Amino acid sequence: MEKKGVVLQFLAVPFAVYLLVIIIPFLQSLYLSLTDWNGISETFDFVGLANYLLVFSDRAFSAAVLHNFIWVTVFLLLPTLLGLLLAVLLDKDIRGAVVFKSIIYLPMIFSYVIAGMVWTFIYEPRLGILNLSLEAAGLPQLTRAWLAEPGTALLSVIVAAAWQHTGLCMILFLAGLQSVRADLIEAAEIDGANRIQLFLGVVLPQLKNTTIVVVSLTVINSLKSFDIVYIMTRGGPFRSSEVLTTLMYREAFWNYRMGYGSAIANMLFFMVLIIIVVYFRSVMQRNQT
Repeated sequence: MEKKGVVLQFLAVPFAVYLLVIIIPFLQSLYLSLTDWNGISETFDFVGLANYLLVFSDRAFSAAVLHNFIWVTVFLLLPTLLGLLLAVLLDKDIRGAVVFKSIIYLPMIFSYVIAGMVWTFIYEPRLGILNLSLEAAGLPQLTRAWLAEPGTALLSVIVAAAWQHTGLCMILFLAGLQSVRADLIEAAEIDGANRIQLFLGVVLPQLKNTTIVVVSLTVINSLKSFDIVYIMTRGGPFRSSEVLTTLMYREAFWNYRMGYGSAIANMLFFMVLIIIVVYFRSVMQRNQT
């Protein structure tokens, strides 16, 4: 009983913090999403599910969902595959491997705000490194205002975010490669398997659990991306890079529709929650088998 009391005492403080920081704000957000509060007035009306029904007719919400889908798709292809490739290449006892790993992982140390500011300078139309490099390479026709054109703004922000996320994918795959069974690789080599067959038939199947972790984190990070978008484009131009998080912020704090903004936030929360539940179920099923 004494040990149980000590454990409860240790759990009391973190539980209180979790209650104040997570549970209460979430319940408050649920309540606000059922009202028409503008974030300023002392009075507001209860509107039920009106805010949730409104999203199905809101073109801005549909566009933001599409942009999030594009973001997730590119993120699953670019940083995930690039991180896997880098992990395989650097999982060797080669000179300078530690230095290269550190350089690739370094962007993860920076906040998305810093990364956004760096890439905003890179994309700068007149003095940016990208346009200057294109001009130096004799390709001035490819230069453009990358963040100011609707056709390139979203992908430009995604590339900046992918640059930062690649290091995390590489580290996770490097950790997964440590668990690959060497005896299976040796057996495949004896059977005459080439490098491609060795990777696809032996290494990749053993990275299944790691891949699930990487994909889950990638999708979650894609859905909750806000700061780098807000720093670089604020969802513009003409909402061409608007995602659910920036739309939520715009509706709640710019348009003074706190109820509708809360509804968007809650829908995003449940999207992420579904992904987390699916991830944990898949992990538990694999552990049982």
